[in-house]
Amino acid sequence: MKTFWQLFWTYLKIGTFTLGGGYAMLPLIQREVVDRRHWLEEKEFLNMIALAQAAPGLIAVNSAIFIGQRIYGWRGVMACVLGAVVPSVVIILLIAMYFRQFKELPVVDAIFKGVRPAVVALIAATVVRLIRKI
Repeated sequence: MKTFWQLFWTYLKIGTFTLGGGYAMLPLIQREVVDRRHWLEEKEFLNMIALAQAAPGLIAVNSAIFIGQRIYGWRGVMACVLGAVVPSVVIILLIAMYFRQFKELPVVDAIFKGVRPAVVALIAATVVRLIRKI
């Protein structure tokens, strides 16, 4: 049986190690929820993505709501949404607290420039994978 903590931990890992927003999260969500844990079937995951895109709001949160509800009811919704959102909130708060001190450093500028192509590649890989499956 899936528990609150299993869902929370799964989405916490996904939220912590994904750069680039919700679309960049989709491959990790698929790997964890469909391939590794078998909580959803492939077709159900693709339908969830379509619904998450059509609904207003962030795709990562919409997918967390759908998957959490499907797997563990309203407790699952809370677990998945909190797991997906907490890392971003903490990281943004830390960056906001210290960004002024470090924004002029060349290494910080280089990091931001280096992350951009990686995010584009993650999103492109997701789009290609989804197109092949459709």
